[in-house]
Amino acid sequence: MSQTVTFDDVWKMFQETDRKFQEMVREDRERRVETDRKSQETDRKFQETDRKFQEMVREDRERRAETDRQIKEVSAQMRETDRKVKEVSRQIGQMGGRLGEFVEGLVAPACKTLFAQRGIPIHKVSRRMEADLPGDRHM
Repeated sequence: MSQTVTFDDVWKMFQETDRKFQEMVREDRERRVETDRKSQETDRKFQETDRKFQEMVREDRERRAETDRQIKEVSAQMRETDRKVKEVSRQIGQMGGRLGEFVEGLVAPACKTLFAQRGIPIHKVSRRMEADLPGDRHM
């Protein structure tokens, strides 16, 4: 038993094919719109990432430049501090020698009298005298 295909049957098949084709076109259009949207979103994210990266690079350069400037400043301050320490050390050395001479000037005139009062005879007075004593002792 064979079934006869009528014009209406063929027309319905064409209509169904057209409907399926239109659905495919619509789905394809939706996929393209979604793909374009995702592509634009990806581009936007990439641009934002690139902008953030460039900002980080710029900030890093600024921090490095500031660090270099601070290092140079600290280095200059240390050189100045070293210079001042040397100068103060030199001045203290000079002052120490002068203080010794000052004390000698105060004590020397009274030494003879003080020793005589304690029964110690003084035959000779020498100032700024140095001596190497036995046992690697110094005076």
